[in-house]
Amino acid sequence: MARQLVEVIDRHGHVVHSYTVELEGADCVEAEYEEVALVFAENHGVIPKTEHIHLRARCVK
Repeated sequence: MARQLVEVIDRHGHVVHSYTVELEGADCVEAEYEEVALVFAENHGVIPKTEHIHLRARCVK
């Protein structure tokens, strides 16, 4: 299992949440971790649904 810290960012550039995403396989690309973090953020309920389209994610290096 490969693990990556991913930050979810709102439309203003503020980090609204950080997730440690763990995926099977060592050959995962950053976009896969970022996609999972966005799904977590959308389902977590902290961010209003109207803001979901503005969210982006980035892996922390």
